[in-house]
Amino acid sequence: MTESTKVLVTGGAGFIGSHLVNGLLDNGYSVAVVDDLSSGQLRNLDHRATFYHAPINDPRVNQIIQREGPEIIFHLAAQSSVRQSTLDPVADADSNVLGTIRLLSVAAAEGVDKIVFSSTGGAIYGNPDTIPCDEDTPVNPLTPYALSKYVSELYLELFNRTYGLQYTILRYANVYGPGQDPNGEAGVIAIFAGMMLRGRSPNIYGDGLQERDFVYVSDVVDANLAAAYRGDGRIYNIGTGEPVTINRIHSLLQECTEFHQEPVYRPRRAGEVLQIALDPGRAANELGWEPKVSLEEGLRRSVDYVREAAVRRSARARFGANR
Repeated sequence: MTESTKVLVTGGAGFIGSHLVNGLLDNGYSVAVVDDLSSGQLRNLDHRATFYHAPINDPRVNQIIQREGPEIIFHLAAQSSVRQSTLDPVADADSNVLGTIRLLSVAAAEGVDKIVFSSTGGAIYGNPDTIPCDEDTPVNPLTPYALSKYVSELYLELFNRTYGLQYTILRYANVYGPGQDPNGEAGVIAIFAGMMLRGRSPNIYGDGLQERDFVYVSDVVDANLAAAYRGDGRIYNIGTGEPVTINRIHSLLQECTEFHQEPVYRPRRAGEVLQIALDPGRAANELGWEPKVSLEEGLRRSVDYVREAAVRRSARARFGANR
């Protein structure tokens, strides 16, 4: 990689995307970002990146790729709410499937070398028989969101066979860390931390015995950087391989926040995966990637971020009131 290598990050103003943009810039890449700001925030972006405000399925994306001429596209833009995908599967497919097809079409036409695609390992396997599951585990989507990601993977394979467009697919576990929205509907760690710091008991949907694999956002950035020039035509699980119950996450966050109330248990949501963890062995062997941040350290950093962000918001509110 040279300092002049141009890349495009779709969804680059979002939680994971903005961290990736920073990592790319710090490694000497020239970075352009496409984001519709439906969930991302412009304040997340480093000023060194060129920003384009557009949804991924907008025809303007064609012009952006033609103008920027990226060698690699990191494709993160997506409708990422599992719940919303069940409420409106048409909109989910429009963004995640048709948006991806449009992107691949123009990428192939404009001579883009490679797509690094952010998929979902936390949802695509459904409830696998073996935990942790590897990349050969049968795909069993339980929601439109998971299905849309799998269909996009198939289109990547098709465009590679038909047009020679290279790709690497990264199937993420549950990604968490600083910058995740504590007021959103996804991202249980940020949501729990935000509520606990406000003195409110979080909701747990189901009995809390559901198991998840939580991977820290900087580790996900490292996986993307590793995939830029390795892993062509391959699929990789990006997780820790260690399942953790939601009750355990609640307990650990109680320690970090010094919050002592019990959670509020609600009925389990339809389509929710009951147990998942991703075997990262292939990524270790072929990408040289492995997770570095422990769950305890990642939770501490996440809570510190939510706490400091709340202090900043309070200070801005006081400043505004006193003007």
